[in-house]
Amino acid sequence: MVLAYLRFGNGPFLFNPLPTMGGPPYPADYGYSLAVCYVAWIAVVAALYPLCLWFAQVKQRRHDWWLSYL
Repeated sequence: MVLAYLRFGNGPFLFNPLPTMGGPPYPADYGYSLAVCYVAWIAVVAALYPLCLWFAQVKQRRHDWWLSYL
C-alpha cells in the first residue's frame, strides 16, 4: 500500500474494497515489473540480514527459556 500510495497518490483503491469485491477498478498501469519486484525482494532480504545475524548471536550467547520460542 505504501508503494502504491507513493506511485499513484491517494487513489480510489487505497481504502476502498478491492475491485473483485465491487470497488473501483485499478489504474491501467497499476503494479510493478518483475525486475522491480526482484530488486525490492533483494533489498528487503539485505536489510533484514544484519538483524537476523544479530539475533542468532544473541540466541547463541544466552540460553533463556523464552528465546527458544522465538
